[in-house]
Amino acid sequence: MIILEPPFCEEKFQKVTTLEEIKTTKPNSTLIFDYCDSSIEVYNFCKINDIPYGVKINTIKELIFISNLNAKYAFADNIENAKIFQTIANEYLLDTKIILFIDSLEDIEKIAPFGIDGVKLKENK
Repeated sequence: MIILEPPFCEEKFQKVTTLEEIKTTKPNSTLIFDYCDSSIEVYNFCKINDIPYGVKINTIKELIFISNLNAKYAFADNIENAKIFQTIANEYLLDTKIILFIDSLEDIEKIAPFGIDGVKLKENK
């Protein structure tokens, strides 16, 4: 299981919504978006320019779309969605990692048996 929090991970995350915001992000940042159909072009921009990014998603369709646009992470807000997304990711051998937002690292005990790729604290999303 990937833990996207220090000291386990030094990756820097930055929430963005537009191309203009992307252009002002710090180098080596991993971008985080909330899924929006109208942002497909922005995700494609990240793909073309090898910019690592993740997207907070709610549906299987969104997972398939962002995975096809090389999203590094698919973020889920609840365990039910994370389990469904993980099943799809495993079935289709997606490179996109399924990450569940959690309240505390203590939640890892409950989550690990489900085989979710990773976790990130909600307070840092």
